[in-house]
Amino acid sequence: MTENKTALITGGGRGIGRGICLKLASLGYSVAVNYCQDHKSAENTVTEIKSMSGTAISVRADVSNSVEVSKMVEHINTVFGRIDVLVNNAGINIDKPFLEMTEDDWDRVVDTNLKGAFLVSREVSVLIKAKKLHGNIINIGSTTAITGRKNGVNYCSSKAGLLVMTRCLAKELAPDIRVNSVIPGFTRTEETRERFKLDTREEYEISKRDIPLKRLGDPKDIASLVAFIISEEGAYINGQKFIVDGGENMI
Repeated sequence: MTENKTALITGGGRGIGRGICLKLASLGYSVAVNYCQDHKSAENTVTEIKSMSGTAISVRADVSNSVEVSKMVEHINTVFGRIDVLVNNAGINIDKPFLEMTEDDWDRVVDTNLKGAFLVSREVSVLIKAKKLHGNIINIGSTTAITGRKNGVNYCSSKAGLLVMTRCLAKELAPDIRVNSVIPGFTRTEETRERFKLDTREEYEISKRDIPLKRLGDPKDIASLVAFIISEEGAYINGQKFIVDGGENMI
């Protein structure tokens, strides 16, 4: 039963984060939609959840800032009285060739993608344990954390660190909190549609990437797996990584 349970999704206003928010709301979770800058998208997600007769709030915090993270978790606890599920989805890209990448480029990406997940996980875990709940943390990863790629050493390194952090937390926080990683492949979101010009080049991208299922991912594909892992049916899953990419990377 998900009655009275609460989920916090960082970067929940758009793309995969939004898809997860909508899915968990449909299952009865109260949803906290975190954002840093895009207040409009977060509010749009909240409005859509409420139109489904769900319960949701938007909450601003820079996940790389420990003070803001602490205030965010405190606010959610005040409103809903608990947090049962955390989805660490917030992330940024600043792509450049390695020899042109600045220290600031490195710090901004690693601080958001890796440090941010650490800070939010810590605050939420303290709350879950204090309330004697059985919780879940889902870290949203990237296939390039495993394969690597050009022009993204900061991003790939941050996501590789997130994979290891998943295993560490899964060992430390059990049995009260299960921790797993969901790794999307090339997923059709607002960001990828604009970045890769998918409205005119989608078939090219599919063929170039050699995706056996012959389509790009949808946020619903990711959200459905998240929902399964945190459910009672997934209650024996801990410390694992799940790649959802249509078979592009069989690793």
